[in-house]
Amino acid sequence: MTDALPTSPLRAVTDDEVATFRHDGVVHLPGILPAAWLQHLAEPVERTIVDRSVTTDLTEMGGALAEGLGAELLTDDRTGGGRFLSGVDHWRHDDDFAAFAMRSPLPGIAGALLDAARIHLYEDSVLVKEPGTAEETAFHQDLGYFHLEGDRICTMWTPLDEVTSETGAVVYLRGSHLTGDVYRPNYFVTAEPLAGTEGLPVPDLRPGDDHPDLVRFDTRPGDVVVHHAGTLHGAGANRSSTTRRRAVSVRYCGDGVRHRLRPGAPTKPYQTADLDGTEVVDHPGIPLVWQAS
Repeated sequence: MTDALPTSPLRAVTDDEVATFRHDGVVHLPGILPAAWLQHLAEPVERTIVDRSVTTDLTEMGGALAEGLGAELLTDDRTGGGRFLSGVDHWRHDDDFAAFAMRSPLPGIAGALLDAARIHLYEDSVLVKEPGTAEETAFHQDLGYFHLEGDRICTMWTPLDEVTSETGAVVYLRGSHLTGDVYRPNYFVTAEPLAGTEGLPVPDLRPGDDHPDLVRFDTRPGDVVVHHAGTLHGAGANRSSTTRRRAVSVRYCGDGVRHRLRPGAPTKPYQTADLDGTEVVDHPGIPLVWQAS
């Protein structure tokens, strides 16, 4: 029963962590999520990744793209043998994911980091790199995919396994959210932008680059890494032969955020022209999940 799962984090977000999030556009919150929520997610993640109606095999997609785009556009050498699996909006049709996104400590943590009085749920996603997955995740910015506009938007990345650079840790470009730039979204396994999208080209970065502002974190179950929607990030291949990299991301937004339709980016059924430019308030497609007391 999800009603018995804790709604409070194991500890409060510190002032230093809030300051780091605002300055760097990303913060690692170690040991903040109760283990019960990770145990709750394990089975839903397993059933999701075998359901091809809700999960995309990005390794397979990368192979198809290679034929049409040219191998030089791919982010890896495709020799590992594992699969990169991803799905989105599981909360809309799965009660277990809905409970995690709406009733876990995550919405309150988002409220603290975003300095928001109200937090709305935008979407969730499952991201799995099996052992031997050769695909890197191409550098990208979440905001380019989101039909949202504003500063109080974040992604909360929750690992279900220990994650290191060997298994595909996410790499973030610190401070990249401060420019206010919006970048063209891509296919994740290639830097090629989605057709018909608008914005700047993503800088030529790879997860293994030696760059002074690239930062990655070794994480354990119970940790959460939170990044601003404007922060550029990518992830390495899973070079381990035995360890999976499972994670669930949840995206939230707060006060002052508006609906903003972005040409070429995939839309959700409720994202229609009449919402464009209106504030994100009490819409069933993007529900209110937390309010400051």
